[in-house]
Amino acid sequence: MSRKTWFITTITLLALLATGIGVAWFIWAPPITKEQAVQQGSGNVSLQAETILDGLSNPWDVGFLPDGTLIFSERAGELSKLVDGEKVLIQDIDDVRAQGEGGLTGMALDSDFENNSYVYTCYNSSAGDVRVVRWMLNGELTDLSDKTVIVDGIPANTSGRHSGCRVKSASDGTVWIGTGDAAQSANPQNLQSLGGKILRVTRDGEPVAGNIEGGDKRIFSYGHRNVQGIALFDEPMDGVYGYSIEHGSNEDDEVNMLRSGNFGWDPLPPYDESVPMTDTDKFPDAIEAIWSSGRPTIAPSGGGIIAGEEWGQYDGALAMAVLKNQHLRILKFDPESDYELVGEEPFFARDFGRIRSATKGPDGLYLTTDNGVDDKIIKVVPQP
Repeated sequence: MSRKTWFITTITLLALLATGIGVAWFIWAPPITKEQAVQQGSGNVSLQAETILDGLSNPWDVGFLPDGTLIFSERAGELSKLVDGEKVLIQDIDDVRAQGEGGLTGMALDSDFENNSYVYTCYNSSAGDVRVVRWMLNGELTDLSDKTVIVDGIPANTSGRHSGCRVKSASDGTVWIGTGDAAQSANPQNLQSLGGKILRVTRDGEPVAGNIEGGDKRIFSYGHRNVQGIALFDEPMDGVYGYSIEHGSNEDDEVNMLRSGNFGWDPLPPYDESVPMTDTDKFPDAIEAIWSSGRPTIAPSGGGIIAGEEWGQYDGALAMAVLKNQHLRILKFDPESDYELVGEEPFFARDFGRIRSATKGPDGLYLTTDNGVDDKIIKVVPQP
């Protein structure tokens, strides 16, 4: 072997070895997410994010008791509280079926929790449906009791696909439920099916006046694909109660006005995802989205309304968690101009991985991550 050939062979082997080490590190290295981050906004306010609890498994929703105690759900079936920086289990709900996208997802405290101690959970059940259950949380915050199924029979896919399942409690005592279409083409436009809908019911699961007529009276709106978030205004404005957030198909994740009507999703059999999310050719009266992602989609999820002067230009905006594109997105709409989008800004891109929910708390905005490994609850506060 010549000196030149020996030199080339040696360099090649070293390069291959280095590449192999690099590939091995890429394959085996754990996901890295920050414990804290600060990002300057486009205006005079920056946002500071800091992890307040880690080591979780797919946390979904958070809520706050009157004394400020934070409680939260995890998809496998656990409801827990945060005490002195540690997770303390309240109850492991035994009939949760966690499969794929499904499990214990939605959780909300009643707007009058101080007087009735009600907690609502929404989950895929071992009975084969998706259901909403009302519980009572004891004064010591150690146990759920008085289990009452207020809505059952929401269609479920055995794979867990398109489970939806967000629940919110409004100040007037109504309960709002976002459902998925279970990836079944017959559900979204069928007014006898609870799949692909937003439901509005009483605390006991009864219909509320003003819902859709001509079908199941619990249906507030229909023609949805997979409702991932509901954000309520303190008071409705001209028939609009807030915003809903929805996963798109091949394109067009959506933010919609939370109002009664048909939102136009109708995947033809067997389940055609190439049709528009809002098919106004087929349904001329379909309500169009006020924000859409276009292609590619970003997979938005739970959201909440930001409120308070300390948030500066973001006061009154929608804070929206984003899964696939891994960030928090703030959207500002103008109710005086038919909810025209007037501002849009992403924060913390890939700092914390997939963001599942954004919930306004008493002292900040709270995010949950959905990375499947060492998931977190993160507190976001504005900084002048």
